[in-house]
Amino acid sequence: MKKLSVFLPVYDEENILIPNTVRLITYLDAHQSNYEIIIGSNGSRDRTPALSRMLSERYNQVVSFHLKEKGVGDAFKHGVQIARGRIIVSLDMDLSANLSFIERAVELLDADYDIVVGSKKMGHESRSVFRKLGSDLFILMARMLMGLPFEDYSIGAKAYKRDLLLSNIDRIDRGTSYVLNIIQAACRNGKKVIEIPVRCEDHRQSKFNIVREGLYRFAMLFRLWYVEKACRGDS
Repeated sequence: MKKLSVFLPVYDEENILIPNTVRLITYLDAHQSNYEIIIGSNGSRDRTPALSRMLSERYNQVVSFHLKEKGVGDAFKHGVQIARGRIIVSLDMDLSANLSFIERAVELLDADYDIVVGSKKMGHESRSVFRKLGSDLFILMARMLMGLPFEDYSIGAKAYKRDLLLSNIDRIDRGTSYVLNIIQAACRNGKKVIEIPVRCEDHRQSKFNIVREGLYRFAMLFRLWYVEKACRGDS
């Protein structure tokens, strides 16, 4: 059993896959002695799967897999199931979040927290105004509907105890709403969730269709609210 699994979901990332994986290995070698990197390709149509396999053959620390269909949640679920670390840190392949998040998250999970939420809003984010406004509205609605106080539900810069993820594996859907689902379940069950600031430099065009992703995220939020309301028996 390893201490740490760093999970990287990838979709058509042939241009940055090798240099950023090497950069991550260099960082982790300096700060962790017992880790693995899991590269989870989902729906990639370029050389990403081949390059991922090459990295896993070249570096003992790297594990890779490829799912034919696009679905970052499916990739995360598979990554959780094959992970050998008791702590799982999820990062974006562009490594836009400052890598110091990894060390701080490991410290907090070792100190008996169950989830560490890296928040760009609490720290520093360099993103388009349109993306910031959409994110702010989602955060507001999550606070109003679910009573959740957190400021970031994106998939990157999040850390979890693997046991918690395995016990909530059915809450990991095909898309990106699994972050909200798992945080909500953890809070409802009395688990310890902490949010910390993270510095993020995200200048790339999103891999998601922003409008479609926004509609999906809000639809899943309202669905979660409705299910929780029904479970409580609210009228």
